[in-house]
Parts: sequence; C-alpha cells; structure tokens
Amino acid sequence: LREKGLPEPLALFPSATAGPARRNVDDYRDAKSDAELIARLRSLQGTPEEALANEELLRLTLPILRADFLVAGSYAYRRREPLQAPIHVLGGKADELRVDQLLDWQDETATGFSLDLFEGHHFFLQQQEAAVLRTLKRYAEQHLLRLRARTSRQVPLAAG
Repeated sequence: LREKGLPEPLALFPSATAGPARRNVDDYRDAKSDAELIARLRSLQGTPEEALANEELLRLTLPILRADFLVAGSYAYRRREPLQAPIHVLGGKADELRVDQLLDWQDETATGFSLDLFEGHHFFLQQQEAAVLRTLKRYAEQHLLRLRARTSRQVPLAAG
C-alpha cells in the first residue's frame, strides 16, 4: 500500500501465521502429492474427516490447495519500514506454530502490538468464532474511536 501511495490500514490482524521476517516457507516450495496435502490438512486439525474421505470434493479442492501452497512457498521477505498501524495477532494455543513465531510480528509495527491466544489448533477460528469476533470488535472500536478523534481535530472551522 505504501509503495502505491495508498493510506495504511487502521490496524492489521494476522491470524495463525508467523511474523514475516522468520517465516519458513521451505515446506511449500515443491508441489505436494495428494497424500501429502491430505496429511497436512489432517495435521492442521481443521478439516472434517468426512471432507477428507470425499473423493469428488478432494478432486476439486486439492489442485487449488496445491497452488495455494506453492504461492506461499514463493514468499521472500523484504525488510520495510515498520507499519504506522498496530498489529493484533491471533493464534491458537495448541497450534504447532510457536508463540515466538507469532511475537515476531512486533518487529513489523512502530505503533502497537498485541497477541491474543484462543483455545484450539491452527483453525481455532472455527471453534472460537464468538470469542474471536468479540476480540476483533473490541480492537476495531478502539481504532475507529482514535480515527474519529484524529479526523475531528483536523476538520477546519468554517469562516464566519
């Protein structure tokens, strides 16, 4: 956004992903077989077994997932100026992603950081939807109030 001259977001909400500087994408660089993709989905504990047993569904979705993984595997970190927006990271307490990997997001902001952990694995959003939405709402309200206060101070008074 910055490179395109666009305004930065009010906040960034990464979920279940390591900070970009130390993100290891090696596992995603090479195309996975169907069996490898299915095993990965099982390890993330977010896909019902009924879906993994549905051959027609897998025939439709595995090519998309394979392409998604390859795109993730092409990621290369580029150091940039920290965001002038707070970063609120969400994670699952039982995810294979370590807390220090989530905390790496701190280096990407100059204005504020938080880490909220929820019960669950990588797909904690599925089981913790209400709690996650409450958390997002709380942060969104804070940032909108701050934006309103900032913009109300910038509005010029009409000449009388």
